[in-house]
Amino acid sequence: MGSYDLRISRRGFLKNLSLVAGAATVGSRINALAASHVPGQAGTGIRPPVFPNGSIIRTLLKDVPPAGLPSGAVLFHEHLSMHYPLTNALAAKQGAPPPTHYSDDVELMIAETRAAGKDGVSCIVDGGHPDMDRSLAALKRIALESGVYIVAGGGYYMQRNYPAQITAKSADQIADDLVAEAKADRLGAYGEIGQQGGELTADEVKVFTAVGKAHVRTGLPIFTHNAYLGTYAVNPPVPRDAALRQLDVLEAAGARPDRIAIGHVCCLDDPTAEVARQAAKRGAFVGFDRVTIPLLPDSKRVTMILALLEAGYAGNLLLSSDFSSPRSLKKNGGAGLAQTVIVFGKMLLQAGVSQQTLRGILEDNPRRFLAFVPKTPS
Repeated sequence: MGSYDLRISRRGFLKNLSLVAGAATVGSRINALAASHVPGQAGTGIRPPVFPNGSIIRTLLKDVPPAGLPSGAVLFHEHLSMHYPLTNALAAKQGAPPPTHYSDDVELMIAETRAAGKDGVSCIVDGGHPDMDRSLAALKRIALESGVYIVAGGGYYMQRNYPAQITAKSADQIADDLVAEAKADRLGAYGEIGQQGGELTADEVKVFTAVGKAHVRTGLPIFTHNAYLGTYAVNPPVPRDAALRQLDVLEAAGARPDRIAIGHVCCLDDPTAEVARQAAKRGAFVGFDRVTIPLLPDSKRVTMILALLEAGYAGNLLLSSDFSSPRSLKKNGGAGLAQTVIVFGKMLLQAGVSQQTLRGILEDNPRRFLAFVPKTPS
């Protein structure tokens, strides 16, 4: 998606931001807040993170202390291996031939990931799992040969992708499976855990509950797929507060909000970042993980981020691009897997966010999100 015009003035963004008046005031206030962060508390920004003793980030190849990751951006939700929108199982149901996807070319994905490393990315979280046809073998090769750390997600995607046995199993049985999967596959997170559209289905509520229970037993962080698509029509329509409803289910299952990232909040056309601020106030991370994807203009996403930062929640913001389009590949003239950094990051700087604040958002926040103290599964 290399066709975006980055010549966007800070004044142009701030004109539409009703919370603040004056570019100089906004920039100075946001960056002052970001120098004194206490996560989840309004009126604060980003301090260097402090991790509990024994914290690790579980990458596919080895466990890494959070401070042991090389400097650089950590992208909490991308895709390096998957079939989408049609998977092998869905194709078989429809009598269609097995699907193909550009990520089937592992050599290509190694080259693209290596290029992202050169563009300032140190770690990528892959948001796929078995019901997206994610290949762990491919991810391990990418990690080994690209020099970029890879974290594998796991779990279940959404109703249409669920294997048949989900309906017959209880939330506790699914949680047992998820705990076993995390151990066998060296998962570093549960995600992306999603909903198909409209309200959460009964099975989706059960899966979200199971993921919350598995988190309690493993300590693994969770990131979600929020089906709200901004101005794009979805049938049935998705509630604007779908992000908060997902958080409700996960918290009810025992998950800690500061271990949860509610995804795709950036698809809301919400200039004051009302939903994002509500999620952050509860202590959750807020995922702006479709940046550069034109479901909503990136200028509106910047406006929402400025409102979130002005409210003091810089420490709750996570950025990523949910990489899935062949047009975005470096091979095809796009910005590549580092588009969050080199395209959207530049837009935030032009809007008045300081380098220090942006570094905290791209590096410190995702390390805090991914870091956990391993538990002995019970």
